[in-house]
Amino acid sequence: MHNEIREATVELTLDERAMDRFAGLFASGVGVEMPGPCGLDVFLGENLGLDPAYVRERLRTIFVNGQPVDDIAKTKLAPGDELALSVAMPGLVGICMRLDSPLKSFRGDITHGRAASRSHLGDLAGTVTVKLFNFIAREIGPGLLARGVTIVGGKLARAVADGKGIVAVRFGDADCGVSELAAQFQTMPDAAYFVRAAQNTP
Repeated sequence: MHNEIREATVELTLDERAMDRFAGLFASGVGVEMPGPCGLDVFLGENLGLDPAYVRERLRTIFVNGQPVDDIAKTKLAPGDELALSVAMPGLVGICMRLDSPLKSFRGDITHGRAASRSHLGDLAGTVTVKLFNFIAREIGPGLLARGVTIVGGKLARAVADGKGIVAVRFGDADCGVSELAAQFQTMPDAAYFVRAAQNTP
């Protein structure tokens, strides 16, 4: 997602049901902007807005470009990279893939740091593709949506298709109906949109 052209900003007000539906988009990845390469610990705190205690206690499985991470403080992240976050996964394989696992020696060469970053952007700004799984999507997905993420039109079209739980929509600098928004996304399914969403409080 690091080289996409952003079409417009979409601002949504969602009820709890719709927020859960949008949180489901994180499993396939959304774009989070960053000003340039930085440490993973910095990205988690400054770009995702996560408290260090939450990172320490809840993020037990982290992958960068498909490779398991052992040390957050020593891991670098750059525009163009892919970051996946999860709670501890079950089973022997899950234990092996956890942060600083006692079984990490069984991973061989797949541990992060033994292969180059996907990024070719040097110090330029761009986006990281962030994927959230299981409880993590529900716990931090709404906060990321409030900050704003980049999502392609095809995914958004499916998320807004039935209109349920979408309280208000603003597209660009104007109010917009849900059906109009869905039509826009369907017309340009590969275009990237910057999406901010807040949950409606009764």
